[in-house]
Amino acid sequence: MLDKYPAAITPRWRNSALEKLCVGETSSWRNSELEKFRAGEIPGWRNYALEKLRAGETPRWRNSALEKLLARETPRWRNSALKELRAGDTPLWRNSALEKLRALETPRWRNSAVEKVRAGESPCWGNSALEKLRAGDSVLEKLRTGETPRLRNSALEKLHAGETPR
Repeated sequence: MLDKYPAAITPRWRNSALEKLCVGETSSWRNSELEKFRAGEIPGWRNYALEKLRAGETPRWRNSALEKLLARETPRWRNSALKELRAGDTPLWRNSALEKLRALETPRWRNSAVEKVRAGESPCWGNSALEKLRAGDSVLEKLRTGETPRLRNSALEKLHAGETPR
């Protein structure tokens, strides 16, 4: 196999690794890990956590939350909201929206649009298009009659005159 890859083609740092692979060896920094796995051992940085899990313990960063849950306590950041809910109150940031819903009101930004729709009008952003459709002034009708929409007229006139549009 080394005949296929002469020393002139492969970089120097690859030659030694390639020769080791051909012989069936592994590089030195991998040997210790490989031997440990073959022996059924686990690398040192994993042992500590694994031993704790086997003993039924949890890692340190999980203990406090787990202990609180087992004691049926809630974490600090949840307590205030939980107390409010138990008392029948809602958190402050929800109160205004909830009161409006109870009174069946719509938020301010929706009122004008809702009133217009109930009256049969369209919201201000849709008026111009709706009026054009009601008047029958649509692009489709112009195309059916052979007219071209305004934005195409100037380009079409230039083409008929033999000019090229800019």
